[in-house]
Amino acid sequence: MNKRSTKKSGMENRPAGSVLVLYENPSAREQAAGFCDELVRPPGMAARSIINWCSFEQLAVPQNADELLRAAVYADLLAFAVTPAGDLPEAIKLWTERWLAGRGEREGSLVGLILEEGGRQLGVAGLKEIYLRHLAHRAGMDYLSHFPGQITRPIPNSLDSFNQRAGRITPVLDEILHTHFVPPSLPLK
Repeated sequence: MNKRSTKKSGMENRPAGSVLVLYENPSAREQAAGFCDELVRPPGMAARSIINWCSFEQLAVPQNADELLRAAVYADLLAFAVTPAGDLPEAIKLWTERWLAGRGEREGSLVGLILEEGGRQLGVAGLKEIYLRHLAHRAGMDYLSHFPGQITRPIPNSLDSFNQRAGRITPVLDEILHTHFVPPSLPLK
């Protein structure tokens, strides 16, 4: 498992965005690296994510699978870099079922980075993409097939955004909290 970059958030003691990239082969990893470069270094911004990398072969080793399962459960984004042909190996499907059971109801995104064949996108979804789309749906996650731009901020009107806003003291709230109100006295009759 390789780490690319880290940055701790002031409010939380965890990265602004944690990412786990599972890749099928070296060419899939290379394509995923381009995706991750856009992810951690949007134009004019510093690196904001921890990225963990794992090949399907590494995932077959039991101690790697357990360690990566913990990372995947808490990842904000889980990316699969795969070739379009065939189906996912059974070991990967079993691992994703274990991941799904431990994930709970946290927000996040699942990305299916399907390798382009001969420099062109395929028009029909293959078995791998269909499986990943259903997996994202079952996990209650967004399914993405390319870089979405801003993914590290909470979705508006979601529980995460409400929690984030509930702890924020705005200038208006600060003024209300620091204004001393003296009720007018009423004449006695």
